[in-house]
Amino acid sequence: MKLIDFIKQKLGLSPESVENNTPIIDRIGWTGQDFEFLIVGEINVLSDFDQLMTPNSFEWTKTHKNGWDYYQVGQDEFSYSFEEPGIQMTFNDEISFDKAKKIGDEVILNINSTGQNAELLIVDKRKVHGFN
Repeated sequence: MKLIDFIKQKLGLSPESVENNTPIIDRIGWTGQDFEFLIVGEINVLSDFDQLMTPNSFEWTKTHKNGWDYYQVGQDEFSYSFEEPGIQMTFNDEISFDKAKKIGDEVILNINSTGQNAELLIVDKRKVHGFN
């Protein structure tokens, strides 16, 4: 877990828990233009990518545009990018934080159900300009 802790420190992230006396950030009103997720851990999802990296409680479709795969969930969509610290998960600007977080949590459950150890980090896009 030292790698995950290093990534969190590099990105200015910290676990949000009462046990660590870390203040909870109010994300009410956040939309996809305010955040993105980073999936970190020692994980391998390439063999069954669509099965692991999509939610179970939402119907979804996969589309391909501008050289990228997008996953459509209702009127919203998300996509992935493999970056040095992990797998970046970005959303359309209009998606609510709650809906995106539910999707992200389900993806983490899918990955962890295979015996791997993934963690979902929330990145405030207003504070981070890139992973490099």
